[in-house]
Amino acid sequence: MEADVSYTPERLDHLGIVAGVCQEIGLAEWLDGQAERSRQRVSVGTATVAMVLNGLGFSNRRLYLVPQFFENKPVERLLGDGVKAENLNDDCLGRTLDRLYEHDVTRLFAGIARRARKVFDVGKRRVHVDTTSFSVSGEYDDDDDDRSRGEVEADEALIGITHGYSRDHRADLKQWMLALATTHEGDIPLFLKPLDGNSSDKATLVAAVEALEEQLRWGSEDDEDEATIFVADSGLYSEANMGRLAEAGVRWVSRVPETSKTAR
Repeated sequence: MEADVSYTPERLDHLGIVAGVCQEIGLAEWLDGQAERSRQRVSVGTATVAMVLNGLGFSNRRLYLVPQFFENKPVERLLGDGVKAENLNDDCLGRTLDRLYEHDVTRLFAGIARRARKVFDVGKRRVHVDTTSFSVSGEYDDDDDDRSRGEVEADEALIGITHGYSRDHRADLKQWMLALATTHEGDIPLFLKPLDGNSSDKATLVAAVEALEEQLRWGSEDDEDEATIFVADSGLYSEANMGRLAEAGVRWVSRVPETSKTAR
């Protein structure tokens, strides 16, 4: 007589590939090594991987719904032995986000990108740099008026949610911005920095190029690549920026903006 066996179906989909990449570059282990060991049941690194997986299919839901996303997923296969869907609650993820903020997300991203580039042998011959905006709704205590009056405590990692030029044509909404640099081949991200909602490309693009140039030099002891060429739109082009980049020995490609008298 056959035994009565019941099965619970679980969906892996594309998440197995993503989790495998995170494991190969040692994402969770590297993040856990950047801070003192916490008493969280799920470590900062593992919780971060969970949020990466969640962001590829459930990104517009609130944090307290993340356990719902993992209910029908093989959680232990994706995140490690002993991890349960209910462990990935908003308290766990909220504490993880606080810890990532404390350690500067731009610095952490740079370390992860360097590991990934070396593991997968991604070249840095040409790097594309640009900014984009993200519209948001709601009220924010640290708005542009408070910051201009000095009523918000100075914090380099704190970005201003405010009105600015909107790439998605929502001038009615406040926004924040993001500077991102990717490789020409494969579009692998190498640099990330959140920015105030009213940031100017004239200032942010050149700052991103300088920061990434320093970052790549720091990790180039055993690189065989030629010097990096940075590619950006006309927001990079100005007399002051050309002087800064020339003085730093940075190679770059851009275009002259149509507003230039010389171009006209």
